[in-house]
Amino acid sequence: MAYEQRDFGGQGGGGGGFEGGFGRGRGRRSVTDYGSTMVHWMRNRQPRYKGGYQGEMERPSPSYIVDMLPPLARLQNPADSLPARHLHSSLNKIKHPVNVVRWTPEGRRLLTASSSGEFTLWNGTGFNFETIMQAHDVAIRALSYSHSDDWLLSADHDGLIKYWQPNFNNVKVIQGHNDPIRDLAFSPNDAKFVTASDDSSLKIFDFAEGVEEATLSGHGWDAKSVDWHPTKGLLVSGSKDHLVKLWDPRTGRCLTTLHGHKNTITKTLFERVRGECLATSARDQTARVFDLRMMRDICLLKGHEKEISTLAWHPIHSSLLSTGGGDGSMLHYLLDEPNTPQG
Repeated sequence: MAYEQRDFGGQGGGGGGFEGGFGRGRGRRSVTDYGSTMVHWMRNRQPRYKGGYQGEMERPSPSYIVDMLPPLARLQNPADSLPARHLHSSLNKIKHPVNVVRWTPEGRRLLTASSSGEFTLWNGTGFNFETIMQAHDVAIRALSYSHSDDWLLSADHDGLIKYWQPNFNNVKVIQGHNDPIRDLAFSPNDAKFVTASDDSSLKIFDFAEGVEEATLSGHGWDAKSVDWHPTKGLLVSGSKDHLVKLWDPRTGRCLTTLHGHKNTITKTLFERVRGECLATSARDQTARVFDLRMMRDICLLKGHEKEISTLAWHPIHSSLLSTGGGDGSMLHYLLDEPNTPQG
């Protein structure tokens, strides 16, 4: 993603903030241009059988912005896709805790859901505010876009689930749980979705009808996270009882329980590219990566000084995992490279 500063009048670009050149200018605004990297790659790449891209090596200088390539062009170099620079912080006029953040399907806008029950839409290129709306009456706890990008589901602290179209038209409301819903996920074909709630249960719903099909019980405390495997009939859930469970959504049976964490599970997420790994994080300041073929952990990730609140797999590089801590820190792990301890 290319990053540059553009002059919008007043400083270095001529013209003031008002027509006619009078008044104070707005100065320089930082913007991102993610399209230029793809255009550069498509124009200059060679067929793979001829050796692939042969462009000039990029250097850490603004003049080399035009030579940047997208992550898709760097499949063998996941380290090049690490977001190493902080670009911008956006604040609502009335500040409330933000519980969920999601990119819109086309990747041009950022949707946030807050404890006030509001949706806020931010421009992902210029970082500016676009719109705000009251989506729920209480705190929004979970958001999920369907794989077809045609629907958005939101869930709140009262257990309500709302269906939204891409233009944020609310078309259906159902009562999923009587307690707060902490997470939800779509099935691979979008025909069903699953929710995790503080009532310690998971529920599978038919998306079209909005009716409950099954209740998965087995956790001994609040269910904090759930995910549906991108290709298989497999669910994973994490709970306040320190356990990670794998489920068969067709029978509702618990297939296995994964032990290892010593505190509340905060996030469980399948890897999307190959679908062979599962990442979990917890309030014990660690994250673990499980191999689904062996049903055991293969990586123990440390480094956070406080609890890990969330994690995310890179959408292209299956070996790149990022975690976010309760102290605001973000750590990035390359799982296919040795990570020997310091000293």
